[in-house]
Amino acid sequence: MLTITSRDNPQIKAVCALSASGKRRREEELFVCEGFTLLDEALRSGLAPRQVFCVQGQEKRLPPLVCPVALVTGSVLQQLSDVPAPQGVVFTLPIPKEPETLCGTRFLALDDLRDPGNLGTILRTADAFGLDGVILLGDCADPYSPKVVRAAMGSLFRAKLFHRSPQTLREAMERLDLPLYAAALDADSRPVTGLDLHRACVVVGNEAHGVSAAVKDLCRGSVMIPIQSAESLNAGVAAGILMWEMSR
Repeated sequence: MLTITSRDNPQIKAVCALSASGKRRREEELFVCEGFTLLDEALRSGLAPRQVFCVQGQEKRLPPLVCPVALVTGSVLQQLSDVPAPQGVVFTLPIPKEPETLCGTRFLALDDLRDPGNLGTILRTADAFGLDGVILLGDCADPYSPKVVRAAMGSLFRAKLFHRSPQTLREAMERLDLPLYAAALDADSRPVTGLDLHRACVVVGNEAHGVSAAVKDLCRGSVMIPIQSAESLNAGVAAGILMWEMSR
């Protein structure tokens, strides 16, 4: 195994650039993951790491790999990690090719969802409930940023992710003969418990502004989660409740 002791090593700098820049991730079609648990999850999901960097002394924890592996010092691993306590191994994975066509009956769409933690949580929940896809509209958080990868806890490796415009989303739902609903606390919103969402796509909006008016105009109507006294629910929590209603 190659041993890297310098933080200025070109390979280390390249991985740090991937962590810091969505533009770089898109250009290289690579993203960065951390931890032995995520490495095992990636392999079980059929993904092949491109590079692996393991801290010295923990190389025996590595599973069999066919990609280049480098041993690094603790200080180099800290440079690669974006958390205060690194998890022993950092690796890169190719960004999966996005399916061209939406197929299925249960979808969640996200309209300008900005918080990486919320997006990661939603991807994890969508995996748990077996949704047919999560559709990103507008300027959502980068699903391959380190914070999203960490929050998704391996579910990103199995996620069915799509990037669509609002209009192409509506056209896809019409092709699938599925209703499109906006999650909103509007006066005319219907309680989610009174709708059959087993065949539907529900849009969850931006954390501060909700679903945009332009997207609402494309929807069949609005659905709401009845709440007692809080002004609203966190977007990740609301999405989880909606996905439960879609799958129960």
